[in-house]
Amino acid sequence: MPTLFDDLIHTLFPSYCLGCRRVIPPKTTLCLHCLSELPATNSHLSNSNPLIQLLQQLAPISYATSLFYFEQQGLVQQLIHQLKYMNREQLGNFFGTQLGQKLVNSPFLSCDLIVPIPLHKRRQRQRGYNQVSQFGQQLAKQLQIDYVPQNLIRHKATKTLVRLNTHQRAAQIKNAFSVVDSSVFAGKHLLLVDDVITTGTTLSEAANCLLQIEGVQVSVATIAFAKSPLP
Repeated sequence: MPTLFDDLIHTLFPSYCLGCRRVIPPKTTLCLHCLSELPATNSHLSNSNPLIQLLQQLAPISYATSLFYFEQQGLVQQLIHQLKYMNREQLGNFFGTQLGQKLVNSPFLSCDLIVPIPLHKRRQRQRGYNQVSQFGQQLAKQLQIDYVPQNLIRHKATKTLVRLNTHQRAAQIKNAFSVVDSSVFAGKHLLLVDDVITTGTTLSEAANCLLQIEGVQVSVATIAFAKSPLP
């Protein structure tokens, strides 16, 4: 329960909404207005959603969901930019909690492990963190399964994929991933997580790498999904 000291601290050092900079209660991330503006996909409610349809053209994915739609200049893009480049890792916790609450009593409960899309070690050093780490860890906590961050690795450094078309992305990312110890994943249903999915090339390349392991099943969960391919 908040104390007078807590009230004083909040008065002197208020918390601000990461969407619109309004003052918000302590230990919250977004104001109620910004929460209401987030474009939820609710894709976990259907296994014939646009995301799974996209991915299954590229890899035999079991289930796929994304928390929000990604729109150019939209609120979700703004938040993911902060998560990715401004060290706002608390947003990863927020997104993981939001999605985890939606996935209770869903087919995703059959997943055994959560595996993040890794950064190449050079980019990890430059950025200092993987933007999907907190998202994946919080989602694992919500689903009560293990988070395994270092068994799938990205051994091939690639250029930024943002301005590339589907074929260019596929060429860049081809054979970029490998697994350190396949026995960790053997026979498991893996939930592969990333921040934004656009063409699906990165996730499908990682999924196809994992699916070479005996008995592996792969599903996908992301923070956002660009329903229309980004330019």
